[in-house]
Amino acid sequence: MKNYYRWAVLAGTAMLSVSNVFPAWADEAGGNGSSLSTALEVPVSDGQQNAAEDGSQAQPDIGSQPSVPIGTADPGAESGQQPSEAVGTVQPGTEGSQQITGTAGTTETNGETSQAGSDSSQATSPNTSATRVIRAGESQDSSAAGNGGSAEMDYSKGPGYVPQPKDQGQQPVSSPAQLDINGQGNQDPTIQIYDLVNPVVKVTEKYSYDQMVQDINVLQQTYGSRMQVNPIGTSLDGRTLYDCIVGNPAAPKHILIQGGIHGREYLNPMLLMQQMEMILANYDTGFFHGNSLASMFEQIAVHFVPMTNPDGITISQFGIEGIRSQQLRDAVSTCYVMDMASGRTSADPASYLSRWKANAQGVDLNLNFDALWTELYSTAFPSYSGYKGTAPGSEPESQAMINLYLAQYPWKAVIHYHSMGNVIYWDILGNKVQQESAELANLMSAVTGGYRILPSEGGGGYKDWIQLSDNPVPSVTLETGSVSCPMPLSEYSSIWAQNRLTWAYAMEWVAGRQ
Repeated sequence: MKNYYRWAVLAGTAMLSVSNVFPAWADEAGGNGSSLSTALEVPVSDGQQNAAEDGSQAQPDIGSQPSVPIGTADPGAESGQQPSEAVGTVQPGTEGSQQITGTAGTTETNGETSQAGSDSSQATSPNTSATRVIRAGESQDSSAAGNGGSAEMDYSKGPGYVPQPKDQGQQPVSSPAQLDINGQGNQDPTIQIYDLVNPVVKVTEKYSYDQMVQDINVLQQTYGSRMQVNPIGTSLDGRTLYDCIVGNPAAPKHILIQGGIHGREYLNPMLLMQQMEMILANYDTGFFHGNSLASMFEQIAVHFVPMTNPDGITISQFGIEGIRSQQLRDAVSTCYVMDMASGRTSADPASYLSRWKANAQGVDLNLNFDALWTELYSTAFPSYSGYKGTAPGSEPESQAMINLYLAQYPWKAVIHYHSMGNVIYWDILGNKVQQESAELANLMSAVTGGYRILPSEGGGGYKDWIQLSDNPVPSVTLETGSVSCPMPLSEYSSIWAQNRLTWAYAMEWVAGRQ
Protein backbone atom coordinates (compact mmCIF):
# COMPACT_ATOMS: atom_id res chain seq x y z
CA MET A 1 0.00 0.00 0.00
CA LYS A 2 2.90 2.36 0.78
CA ASN A 3 4.38 1.63 -2.63
CA TYR A 4 1.05 2.48 -4.24
CA TYR A 5 0.89 5.75 -2.31
CA ARG A 6 4.40 6.68 -3.42
CA TRP A 7 3.48 5.79 -7.00
CA ALA A 8 0.45 8.05 -6.85
CA VAL A 9 2.49 10.93 -5.46
CA LEU A 10 5.08 10.50 -8.21
CA ALA A 11 2.30 10.35 -10.78
CA GLY A 12 0.82 13.56 -9.41
CA THR A 13 4.25 15.21 -9.52
CA ALA A 14 4.75 14.10 -13.11
CA MET A 15 1.36 15.53 -14.03
CA LEU A 16 2.37 18.83 -12.50
CA SER A 17 5.51 18.91 -14.63
CA VAL A 18 3.98 18.00 -17.98
CA SER A 19 0.57 19.59 -17.88
CA ASN A 20 -1.01 22.98 -17.77
CA VAL A 21 -1.69 24.36 -14.30
CA PHE A 22 -4.83 26.40 -14.27
CA PRO A 23 -7.09 28.11 -11.72
CA ALA A 24 -10.35 26.21 -11.19
CA TRP A 25 -12.36 29.40 -11.07
CA ALA A 26 -11.85 32.74 -12.75
CA ASP A 27 -12.37 35.98 -10.92
CA GLU A 28 -15.92 36.95 -11.84
CA ALA A 29 -16.49 39.72 -9.35
CA GLY A 30 -18.94 41.41 -11.69
CA GLY A 31 -18.65 44.75 -9.96
CA ASN A 32 -19.99 43.57 -6.60
CA GLY A 33 -16.77 44.33 -4.79
CA SER A 34 -15.83 40.69 -4.20
CA SER A 35 -12.98 38.80 -5.76
CA LEU A 36 -11.38 35.41 -5.61
CA SER A 37 -7.82 35.89 -4.52
CA THR A 38 -7.02 32.19 -4.25
CA ALA A 39 -7.99 29.46 -6.71
CA LEU A 40 -7.36 25.75 -6.58
CA GLU A 41 -4.48 24.98 -8.93
CA VAL A 42 -4.48 21.47 -10.26
CA PRO A 43 -2.68 19.65 -13.06
CA VAL A 44 -4.57 18.46 -16.11
CA SER A 45 -3.41 16.71 -19.21
CA ASP A 46 -4.04 18.23 -22.62
CA GLY A 47 -6.95 15.89 -23.26
CA GLN A 48 -8.65 16.60 -19.93
CA GLN A 49 -8.58 20.33 -19.61
CA ASN A 50 -11.97 20.86 -21.23
CA ALA A 51 -13.61 17.59 -20.24
CA ALA A 52 -16.23 18.14 -17.57
CA GLU A 53 -17.86 15.01 -16.29
CA ASP A 54 -21.42 16.14 -16.72
CA GLY A 55 -20.84 17.59 -20.16
CA SER A 56 -20.77 21.11 -18.79
CA GLN A 57 -17.88 23.53 -18.69
CA ALA A 58 -19.52 25.76 -16.10
CA GLN A 59 -17.19 27.15 -13.49
CA PRO A 60 -19.31 28.69 -10.76
CA ASP A 61 -18.86 32.10 -9.28
CA ILE A 62 -18.75 31.37 -5.57
CA GLY A 63 -22.02 32.06 -3.84
CA SER A 64 -24.08 32.51 -7.01
CA GLN A 65 -24.31 29.85 -9.72
CA PRO A 66 -24.52 26.13 -8.89
CA SER A 67 -22.17 23.73 -10.61
CA VAL A 68 -25.23 21.95 -12.03
CA PRO A 69 -28.11 24.08 -13.36
CA ILE A 70 -31.31 24.02 -11.34
CA GLY A 71 -33.67 21.40 -12.67
CA THR A 72 -30.88 19.37 -14.28
CA ALA A 73 -30.19 15.97 -12.74
CA ASP A 74 -26.64 15.75 -11.48
CA PRO A 75 -25.05 12.65 -12.96
CA GLY A 76 -22.44 12.45 -10.21
CA ALA A 77 -22.01 8.99 -8.75
CA GLU A 78 -22.21 7.99 -5.13
CA SER A 79 -18.55 7.07 -5.25
CA GLY A 80 -16.38 5.40 -2.71
CA GLN A 81 -17.81 1.97 -3.42
CA GLN A 82 -15.29 0.90 -6.03
CA PRO A 83 -11.81 2.34 -6.05
CA SER A 84 -11.67 2.62 -9.84
CA GLU A 85 -15.09 4.24 -10.27
CA ALA A 86 -14.92 7.71 -11.78
CA VAL A 87 -17.24 10.42 -10.56
CA GLY A 88 -20.22 10.63 -12.84
CA THR A 89 -21.53 7.05 -12.90
CA VAL A 90 -25.00 6.39 -11.51
CA GLN A 91 -27.29 3.40 -11.59
CA PRO A 92 -31.01 3.55 -12.24
CA GLY A 93 -33.34 2.96 -9.32
CA THR A 94 -35.88 0.24 -8.80
CA GLU A 95 -38.89 -0.04 -6.59
CA GLY A 96 -38.54 -2.26 -3.58
CA SER A 97 -40.57 -3.58 -0.67
CA GLN A 98 -41.80 -1.22 1.99
CA GLN A 99 -41.46 -3.91 4.62
CA ILE A 100 -38.30 -4.84 6.44
CA THR A 101 -36.93 -8.02 4.97
CA GLY A 102 -33.21 -8.10 5.61
CA THR A 103 -32.76 -9.33 2.06
CA ALA A 104 -31.11 -7.84 -0.98
CA GLY A 105 -32.31 -4.75 -2.75
CA THR A 106 -30.39 -1.57 -2.96
CA THR A 107 -27.80 -1.62 -0.19
CA GLU A 108 -26.20 1.17 1.76
CA THR A 109 -22.55 1.96 1.25
CA ASN A 110 -20.86 4.73 3.25
CA GLY A 111 -24.18 6.01 4.51
CA GLU A 112 -25.76 6.43 1.08
CA THR A 113 -27.67 4.47 -1.48
CA SER A 114 -26.28 3.99 -4.95
CA GLN A 115 -29.69 3.73 -6.60
CA ALA A 116 -32.33 6.39 -6.97
CA GLY A 117 -35.79 5.68 -5.59
CA SER A 118 -39.12 7.05 -6.75
CA ASP A 119 -40.56 10.36 -5.66
CA SER A 120 -43.70 9.29 -3.88
CA SER A 121 -45.57 12.47 -3.04
CA GLN A 122 -46.08 16.01 -4.24
CA ALA A 123 -46.97 19.11 -2.29
CA THR A 124 -47.29 22.78 -2.86
CA SER A 125 -43.80 24.23 -3.08
CA PRO A 126 -42.75 26.28 -0.04
CA ASN A 127 -41.57 29.85 -0.32
CA THR A 128 -38.66 29.63 -2.72
CA SER A 129 -37.51 33.23 -2.54
CA ALA A 130 -33.72 33.19 -2.40
CA THR A 131 -31.90 33.98 0.80
CA ARG A 132 -28.75 35.93 0.23
CA VAL A 133 -25.64 34.20 1.55
CA ILE A 134 -24.20 36.51 4.20
CA ARG A 135 -20.55 36.19 5.10
CA ALA A 136 -18.61 37.70 7.95
CA GLY A 137 -17.24 41.09 7.00
CA GLU A 138 -19.61 41.61 4.07
CA SER A 139 -21.52 44.90 4.08
CA GLN A 140 -25.28 44.45 4.08
CA ASP A 141 -27.83 46.33 2.02
CA SER A 142 -30.82 48.02 3.58
CA SER A 143 -33.13 45.07 2.99
CA ALA A 144 -30.83 42.72 4.84
CA ALA A 145 -30.24 45.14 7.68
CA GLY A 146 -33.85 46.13 7.98
CA ASN A 147 -32.89 49.58 9.23
CA GLY A 148 -32.43 51.58 6.04
CA GLY A 149 -28.68 51.23 6.01
CA SER A 150 -25.79 48.84 6.52
CA ALA A 151 -26.06 46.45 9.44
CA GLU A 152 -23.19 46.21 11.86
CA MET A 153 -21.70 42.73 12.20
CA ASP A 154 -22.04 41.18 15.64
CA TYR A 155 -19.36 38.53 15.85
CA SER A 156 -20.34 37.59 19.40
CA LYS A 157 -23.44 35.99 17.88
CA GLY A 158 -21.47 33.79 15.51
CA PRO A 159 -20.04 34.21 12.01
CA GLY A 160 -22.23 36.04 9.55
CA TYR A 161 -24.82 37.22 12.08
CA VAL A 162 -26.92 40.19 10.99
CA PRO A 163 -29.69 41.70 13.17
CA GLN A 164 -33.17 41.37 11.72
CA PRO A 165 -36.31 43.36 12.59
CA LYS A 166 -38.74 41.61 14.91
CA ASP A 167 -41.71 42.14 12.60
CA GLN A 168 -40.22 39.61 10.16
CA GLY A 169 -41.15 36.73 12.41
CA GLN A 170 -43.32 33.79 11.41
CA GLN A 171 -47.00 34.07 10.63
CA PRO A 172 -49.01 30.87 10.30
CA VAL A 173 -51.22 30.28 7.31
CA SER A 174 -54.94 30.06 7.86
CA SER A 175 -55.35 26.34 7.22
CA PRO A 176 -53.82 23.42 9.13
CA ALA A 177 -50.93 21.50 7.63
CA GLN A 178 -51.74 18.39 5.65
CA LEU A 179 -50.03 15.05 6.02
CA ASP A 180 -50.21 12.74 3.02
CA ILE A 181 -49.18 9.34 4.40
CA ASN A 182 -50.61 7.12 1.69
CA GLY A 183 -50.32 9.46 -1.28
CA GLN A 184 -54.09 10.09 -1.29
CA GLY A 185 -54.06 13.72 -0.18
CA ASN A 186 -55.82 12.87 3.08
CA GLN A 187 -55.87 15.55 5.76
CA ASP A 188 -55.84 14.56 9.42
CA PRO A 189 -58.00 17.06 11.35
CA THR A 190 -56.27 16.12 14.62
CA ILE A 191 -53.01 17.61 13.31
CA GLN A 192 -52.97 21.38 13.73
CA ILE A 193 -49.44 22.35 12.79
CA TYR A 194 -49.17 25.33 10.49
CA ASP A 195 -46.75 26.17 7.73
CA LEU A 196 -45.23 29.64 7.74
CA VAL A 197 -45.98 32.56 5.46
CA ASN A 198 -42.72 34.46 6.02
CA PRO A 199 -40.19 32.07 7.58
CA VAL A 200 -36.75 33.08 8.77
CA VAL A 201 -35.27 29.98 7.13
CA LYS A 202 -35.76 30.60 3.43
CA VAL A 203 -35.48 27.96 0.72
CA THR A 204 -32.35 28.68 -1.28
CA GLU A 205 -30.12 26.82 -3.71
CA LYS A 206 -27.10 26.79 -1.41
CA TYR A 207 -28.04 27.00 2.25
CA SER A 208 -24.67 27.89 3.72
CA TYR A 209 -23.12 27.54 7.15
CA ASP A 210 -23.08 31.32 7.66
CA GLN A 211 -26.75 31.54 6.71
CA MET A 212 -27.55 28.75 9.17
CA VAL A 213 -25.73 30.54 12.00
CA GLN A 214 -27.61 33.73 11.24
CA ASP A 215 -30.95 31.88 11.22
CA ILE A 216 -30.17 30.09 14.50
CA ASN A 217 -29.44 33.45 16.11
CA VAL A 218 -32.67 34.98 14.83
CA LEU A 219 -34.71 31.98 15.99
CA GLN A 220 -33.07 32.08 19.39
CA GLN A 221 -33.87 35.78 19.75
CA THR A 222 -37.48 35.16 18.74
CA TYR A 223 -38.13 31.91 20.61
CA GLY A 224 -35.45 31.95 23.30
CA SER A 225 -37.63 30.36 25.95
CA ARG A 226 -38.44 27.45 23.66
CA MET A 227 -34.96 26.52 22.46
CA GLN A 228 -31.44 26.21 23.80
CA VAL A 229 -28.38 26.43 21.56
CA ASN A 230 -25.17 24.71 22.66
CA PRO A 231 -21.83 24.61 20.84
CA ILE A 232 -20.61 21.01 20.79
CA GLY A 233 -17.35 21.27 18.88
CA THR A 234 -15.37 23.01 16.18
CA SER A 235 -14.57 21.87 12.67
CA LEU A 236 -11.04 21.73 11.30
CA ASP A 237 -11.54 25.11 9.63
CA GLY A 238 -12.88 26.73 12.79
CA ARG A 239 -16.66 26.48 12.31
CA THR A 240 -18.73 25.80 15.42
CA LEU A 241 -21.05 22.79 15.46
CA TYR A 242 -24.38 23.51 17.16
CA ASP A 243 -26.85 21.39 19.09
CA CYS A 244 -30.23 23.14 19.10
CA ILE A 245 -32.51 21.73 21.80
CA VAL A 246 -36.21 22.38 21.32
CA GLY A 247 -38.33 21.77 24.39
CA ASN A 248 -37.54 21.07 28.03
CA PRO A 249 -33.80 20.31 28.42
CA ALA A 250 -34.68 18.39 31.60
CA ALA A 251 -37.34 16.26 29.86
CA PRO A 252 -37.27 12.56 30.73
CA LYS A 253 -36.88 11.57 27.06
CA HIS A 254 -34.72 13.03 24.27
CA ILE A 255 -34.54 12.53 20.49
CA LEU A 256 -31.56 13.45 18.31
CA ILE A 257 -31.97 14.50 14.66
CA GLN A 258 -28.76 15.20 12.75
CA GLY A 259 -27.86 15.93 9.14
CA GLY A 260 -25.22 17.33 6.85
CA ILE A 261 -22.49 14.85 7.73
CA HIS A 262 -21.63 14.59 4.00
CA GLY A 263 -20.64 17.79 2.26
CA ARG A 264 -22.68 17.54 -0.94
CA GLU A 265 -25.90 16.65 0.91
CA TYR A 266 -26.68 20.23 1.85
CA LEU A 267 -30.43 20.25 1.24
CA ASN A 268 -30.85 18.33 4.51
CA PRO A 269 -29.49 21.05 6.85
CA MET A 270 -32.07 23.40 5.33
CA LEU A 271 -34.75 20.75 5.91
CA LEU A 272 -33.80 20.37 9.58
CA MET A 273 -33.71 24.13 10.10
CA GLN A 274 -37.17 24.48 8.57
CA GLN A 275 -38.47 21.63 10.73
CA MET A 276 -37.12 23.38 13.80
CA GLU A 277 -38.62 26.74 12.86
CA MET A 278 -42.03 25.19 12.17
CA ILE A 279 -41.94 23.57 15.62
CA LEU A 280 -41.04 26.84 17.32
CA ALA A 281 -43.71 28.84 15.47
CA ASN A 282 -46.39 26.29 16.49
CA TYR A 283 -45.00 25.50 19.93
CA ASP A 284 -47.69 27.26 21.99
CA THR A 285 -50.69 26.74 19.71
CA GLY A 286 -50.11 23.52 17.77
CA PHE A 287 -51.68 20.10 18.33
CA PHE A 288 -50.66 16.67 17.13
CA HIS A 289 -53.29 13.94 17.31
CA GLY A 290 -55.04 15.89 20.05
CA ASN A 291 -51.94 16.51 22.14
CA SER A 292 -50.63 20.03 22.48
CA LEU A 293 -47.08 20.52 21.24
CA ALA A 294 -46.26 22.40 24.44
CA SER A 295 -47.13 19.36 26.55
CA MET A 296 -45.28 17.01 24.18
CA PHE A 297 -42.11 19.08 24.34
CA GLU A 298 -42.31 19.23 28.12
CA GLN A 299 -41.90 15.46 28.18
CA ILE A 300 -39.67 14.94 25.12
CA ALA A 301 -36.90 17.29 24.00
CA VAL A 302 -35.71 17.18 20.39
CA HIS A 303 -32.09 17.98 19.52
CA PHE A 304 -31.28 19.29 16.05
CA VAL A 305 -27.69 19.18 14.79
CA PRO A 306 -28.41 20.57 11.33
CA MET A 307 -24.88 20.69 9.90
CA THR A 308 -22.40 18.10 11.19
CA ASN A 309 -19.81 18.75 8.46
CA PRO A 310 -19.79 22.52 7.80
CA ASP A 311 -16.36 22.51 6.12
CA GLY A 312 -17.35 19.80 3.65
CA ILE A 313 -20.60 21.58 2.83
CA THR A 314 -18.69 24.82 2.29
CA ILE A 315 -16.32 23.05 -0.14
CA SER A 316 -19.21 21.50 -2.07
CA GLN A 317 -21.07 24.81 -2.28
CA PHE A 318 -18.29 27.34 -2.83
CA GLY A 319 -15.15 25.40 -3.68
CA ILE A 320 -11.75 25.75 -2.13
CA GLU A 321 -12.17 29.50 -1.69
CA GLY A 322 -14.64 28.79 1.12
CA ILE A 323 -11.87 27.25 3.24
CA ARG A 324 -9.86 29.74 5.28
CA SER A 325 -6.86 27.63 6.30
CA GLN A 326 -4.13 27.43 3.68
CA GLN A 327 -3.04 24.09 5.11
CA LEU A 328 -6.52 22.68 4.53
CA ARG A 329 -6.68 24.17 1.04
CA ASP A 330 -3.44 22.36 0.27
CA ALA A 331 -4.95 19.15 1.68
CA VAL A 332 -7.97 19.49 -0.63
CA SER A 333 -5.69 20.12 -3.60
CA THR A 334 -3.68 17.01 -2.73
CA CYS A 335 -6.87 14.95 -2.61
CA TYR A 336 -7.64 15.98 -6.18
CA VAL A 337 -4.14 15.14 -7.39
CA MET A 338 -4.26 11.72 -5.73
CA ASP A 339 -7.77 10.93 -6.94
CA MET A 340 -6.80 11.88 -10.49
CA ALA A 341 -3.58 9.86 -10.36
CA SER A 342 -5.34 6.77 -9.02
CA GLY A 343 -8.21 6.96 -11.52
CA ARG A 344 -10.87 7.66 -8.90
CA THR A 345 -12.04 10.72 -10.81
CA SER A 346 -11.65 12.35 -14.18
CA ALA A 347 -13.76 15.37 -13.32
CA ASP A 348 -12.70 18.97 -13.75
CA PRO A 349 -11.90 20.72 -10.44
CA ALA A 350 -15.23 22.52 -10.09
CA SER A 351 -17.25 19.34 -10.65
CA TYR A 352 -14.94 17.36 -8.38
CA LEU A 353 -15.32 19.79 -5.49
CA SER A 354 -19.09 20.12 -5.94
CA ARG A 355 -19.34 16.38 -5.21
CA TRP A 356 -17.17 16.60 -2.09
CA LYS A 357 -18.41 14.37 0.76
CA ALA A 358 -15.53 14.43 3.23
CA ASN A 359 -14.39 16.99 5.80
CA ALA A 360 -11.69 19.53 4.98
CA GLN A 361 -8.84 17.05 5.19
CA GLY A 362 -10.47 14.35 3.10
CA VAL A 363 -11.98 12.07 5.76
CA ASP A 364 -15.48 10.71 5.17
CA LEU A 365 -17.01 11.41 8.59
CA ASN A 366 -19.65 8.71 8.18
CA LEU A 367 -16.87 6.13 7.95
CA ASN A 368 -15.04 7.51 10.99
CA PHE A 369 -17.03 5.94 13.84
CA ASP A 370 -16.05 2.83 15.75
CA ALA A 371 -18.55 0.43 14.18
CA LEU A 372 -16.87 -2.44 12.31
CA TRP A 373 -14.28 0.20 11.40
CA THR A 374 -11.35 -2.20 10.95
CA GLU A 375 -13.36 -4.21 8.40
CA LEU A 376 -14.30 -1.23 6.23
CA TYR A 377 -13.06 -0.74 2.72
CA SER A 378 -11.27 2.59 2.51
CA THR A 379 -9.13 4.44 0.06
CA ALA A 380 -5.44 4.44 0.99
CA PHE A 381 -5.31 8.23 1.09
CA PRO A 382 -7.56 11.20 1.88
CA SER A 383 -10.16 11.80 -0.81
CA TYR A 384 -13.37 13.60 -1.63
CA SER A 385 -15.09 10.32 -0.67
CA GLY A 386 -14.38 6.93 0.82
CA TYR A 387 -11.44 7.53 3.20
CA LYS A 388 -12.19 6.36 6.75
CA GLY A 389 -9.39 8.23 8.50
CA THR A 390 -6.42 7.08 10.55
CA ALA A 391 -8.52 5.80 13.48
CA PRO A 392 -12.15 5.75 14.64
CA GLY A 393 -13.19 9.19 15.87
CA SER A 394 -10.01 10.79 14.56
CA GLU A 395 -11.81 13.91 13.30
CA PRO A 396 -13.06 16.76 15.51
CA GLU A 397 -16.49 16.70 13.88
CA SER A 398 -16.89 12.97 14.60
CA GLN A 399 -15.67 13.46 18.15
CA ALA A 400 -18.21 16.23 18.71
CA MET A 401 -21.05 13.88 17.75
CA ILE A 402 -19.63 11.11 19.93
CA ASN A 403 -19.37 13.44 22.91
CA LEU A 404 -22.92 14.68 22.38
CA TYR A 405 -24.29 11.15 22.43
CA LEU A 406 -22.22 10.28 25.51
CA ALA A 407 -23.51 13.35 27.36
CA GLN A 408 -26.01 12.77 30.12
CA TYR A 409 -29.15 12.93 28.01
CA PRO A 410 -31.80 10.18 28.20
CA TRP A 411 -31.75 9.37 24.49
CA LYS A 412 -34.67 7.35 23.14
CA ALA A 413 -34.29 7.58 19.34
CA VAL A 414 -31.97 9.03 16.69
CA ILE A 415 -32.82 10.05 13.11
CA HIS A 416 -30.01 10.63 10.63
CA TYR A 417 -30.63 12.53 7.40
CA HIS A 418 -28.61 11.65 4.29
CA SER A 419 -29.21 11.74 0.54
CA MET A 420 -30.14 10.10 -1.84
CA GLY A 421 -32.65 7.42 -2.86
CA ASN A 422 -35.90 7.96 -0.87
CA VAL A 423 -34.98 4.95 1.26
CA ILE A 424 -34.51 4.12 4.95
CA TYR A 425 -31.61 2.12 6.43
CA TRP A 426 -32.12 0.63 9.86
CA ASP A 427 -29.77 -2.29 10.57
CA ILE A 428 -26.13 -3.37 10.92
CA LEU A 429 -24.40 -6.60 11.88
CA GLY A 430 -24.62 -6.89 15.67
CA ASN A 431 -27.42 -4.30 16.04
CA LYS A 432 -28.39 -4.29 19.73
CA VAL A 433 -31.74 -2.59 19.08
CA GLN A 434 -32.78 -4.41 15.95
CA GLN A 435 -36.50 -4.83 16.64
CA GLU A 436 -36.94 -1.26 17.87
CA SER A 437 -35.04 0.16 14.91
CA ALA A 438 -37.24 -1.90 12.58
CA GLU A 439 -40.36 -0.44 14.20
CA LEU A 440 -39.06 3.10 13.84
CA ALA A 441 -38.12 2.43 10.20
CA ASN A 442 -41.61 1.16 9.39
CA LEU A 443 -43.11 4.26 11.01
CA MET A 444 -40.84 6.60 9.06
CA SER A 445 -41.67 4.77 5.85
CA ALA A 446 -45.37 5.44 6.42
CA VAL A 447 -44.81 9.07 7.37
CA THR A 448 -42.66 9.81 4.31
CA GLY A 449 -45.23 8.30 1.98
CA GLY A 450 -43.37 5.09 1.24
CA TYR A 451 -39.61 5.46 1.52
CA ARG A 452 -38.30 1.95 0.84
CA ILE A 453 -36.82 0.11 3.83
CA LEU A 454 -33.51 -1.58 3.16
CA PRO A 455 -30.86 -3.37 5.20
CA SER A 456 -27.45 -1.79 5.62
CA GLU A 457 -24.02 -3.10 4.76
CA GLY A 458 -20.62 -1.91 5.87
CA GLY A 459 -20.20 0.16 8.99
CA GLY A 460 -18.34 3.16 10.32
CA GLY A 461 -21.45 5.36 10.36
CA TYR A 462 -22.94 7.36 13.21
CA LYS A 463 -26.12 5.26 13.09
CA ASP A 464 -24.02 2.11 13.17
CA TRP A 465 -21.99 3.28 16.15
CA ILE A 466 -25.13 4.15 18.14
CA GLN A 467 -26.70 0.76 17.45
CA LEU A 468 -23.53 -1.02 18.60
CA SER A 469 -22.77 1.27 21.55
CA ASP A 470 -23.06 0.50 25.26
CA ASN A 471 -26.19 2.66 25.33
CA PRO A 472 -27.94 1.75 22.06
CA VAL A 473 -31.24 3.31 21.04
CA PRO A 474 -33.42 2.85 17.94
CA SER A 475 -31.69 4.62 15.08
CA VAL A 476 -32.57 5.03 11.40
CA THR A 477 -31.10 6.78 8.37
CA LEU A 478 -33.50 8.61 6.04
CA GLU A 479 -32.08 9.14 2.54
CA THR A 480 -33.91 12.04 0.91
CA GLY A 481 -34.24 12.90 -2.75
CA SER A 482 -34.32 10.95 -5.99
CA VAL A 483 -31.25 12.23 -7.86
CA SER A 484 -27.55 12.34 -7.11
CA CYS A 485 -25.97 15.04 -4.97
CA PRO A 486 -25.60 17.92 -4.99
CA MET A 487 -29.33 17.97 -5.74
CA PRO A 488 -31.10 20.70 -7.66
CA LEU A 489 -33.50 22.83 -5.68
CA SER A 490 -36.38 21.31 -7.64
CA GLU A 491 -36.08 18.24 -5.38
CA TYR A 492 -36.81 20.17 -2.21
CA SER A 493 -40.59 20.58 -2.36
CA SER A 494 -41.13 16.82 -2.34
CA ILE A 495 -38.46 16.31 0.33
CA TRP A 496 -40.23 18.82 2.55
CA ALA A 497 -43.67 17.29 1.95
CA GLN A 498 -42.36 13.84 2.85
CA ASN A 499 -40.36 14.84 5.94
CA ARG A 500 -41.96 17.90 7.48
CA LEU A 501 -43.55 15.94 10.37
CA THR A 502 -41.12 13.07 10.94
CA TRP A 503 -40.13 14.65 14.26
CA ALA A 504 -43.75 14.66 15.51
CA TYR A 505 -44.35 11.00 14.70
CA ALA A 506 -41.03 10.08 16.28
CA MET A 507 -42.04 11.94 19.46
CA GLU A 508 -45.40 10.17 19.57
CA TRP A 509 -43.67 6.81 19.06
CA VAL A 510 -41.14 7.51 21.81
CA ALA A 511 -43.88 8.67 24.19
CA GLY A 512 -45.63 5.32 23.83
CA ARG A 513 -42.53 3.34 24.77
CA GLN A 514 -41.14 2.57 28.19
